Parts: sequence; structure tokens; C-alpha cells
Amino acid sequence: MNHLTNINDIEQSISNHRFCLFYIKSLDCGVCNVMLDKVRRMAENHSKLEAFYTDIIEEPLIAGRFLVYSGPTVLLLLDGREVCRASGFIDIVELDRKINQLEEVCVL
Repeated sequence: MNHLTNINDIEQSISNHRFCLFYIKSLDCGVCNVMLDKVRRMAENHSKLEAFYTDIIEEPLIAGRFLVYSGPTVLLLLDGREVCRASGFIDIVELDRKINQLEEVCVL
């Protein structure tokens, strides 16, 4: 899972990859760090999924661009459009199920 620190790199990654998982965390957030590890492990099982994360403090432009004001938040993007959003205590099983559904439907 790549750590991207500026909006240009984030936008570039989204435009270069059809299916993305974007994890947004907050600095010094215990829940964010625990969930990042869980999301990272889950994302490793999906080779067609481009997964990356950032800290909302490192790149404040994320708040306006993605309407995210706190972490943890995970966004699934397909062809540059948001198709799923989860925040707080993210249900990893449900997130994995949605990724599997999108992989099947979209013939990635």
C-alpha cells in the first residue's frame, strides 16, 4: 500500500488505475492506525486493486476534494468515481465483499 503525500500524486494514481482503494487517516489516531493495518492486509489479497493512503494533515486539500474531514475513511473508486465509502470502525469483511463484487461485475 503506497503512502502518497500530495494531491497531485493522489489524483495521478486515481487516473492511472481503474480500481482504487484510498485510505485517509488522521495523525496520532489510534483507530486510524489499527484500521490501516487491517485494510492493508485485506488489500494485499486483491492484485487488481491499487491501494494507497495519506494523512489528512499532510494534504489538507483532500478534505475539499473528497469531502473527508476525519479519519479513518476508506474510499473505493472505479474509473475515478467513488463507488463506496466507509468511516470510523470499518467493517473489513464488508469492504472485502464489496471489492469482490466490483471485481466480478467490472471485469477488471
